[in-house]
Amino acid sequence: MKRNGFTLLELLAVIALIAILGATTITMFSKNTSFVSNEDLENKYKQIQRAAVVYVDLNESWLSSFTSNNEIYVKLGELQNTNYVSIDTKNPKTGEPFPNSYLIKIYIAKDTSTNKPYVETCILKADQSCVANSDGKNTDCCSAHVCGTLNDAGDCTG
Repeated sequence: MKRNGFTLLELLAVIALIAILGATTITMFSKNTSFVSNEDLENKYKQIQRAAVVYVDLNESWLSSFTSNNEIYVKLGELQNTNYVSIDTKNPKTGEPFPNSYLIKIYIAKDTSTNKPYVETCILKADQSCVANSDGKNTDCCSAHVCGTLNDAGDCTG
């Protein structure tokens, strides 16, 4: 006997396989986009911090204040108003603009093993709670050892 076409059971089996493959692919894709958006967010935080360092470095009044205090806070809104950071910079996870009240703290930290100073940054909310460290991650904000003063050799003292 000659058959033309597929049986109902064969069609249902193929449809079930396609559904399983589709569900697996969607699950894998959604996990991958979550990782990408976290990485994008960390990169945005790092870009904002770099812009703040450049802003302070190029602005004489900010630079002299930074030199005398070994730390300075720059508002994100000021970086946006002076075009160091785009006004429409958005959080890639939420799509919302970053609050212009965020504070970028730039300070002299010291390497505990060599006692040598280096510039460190972090982003804080107005209430001083952590947004991101210098790596763009939401952990250990501004936790590096602060350099009290620099001696003539350029080492941290205190």
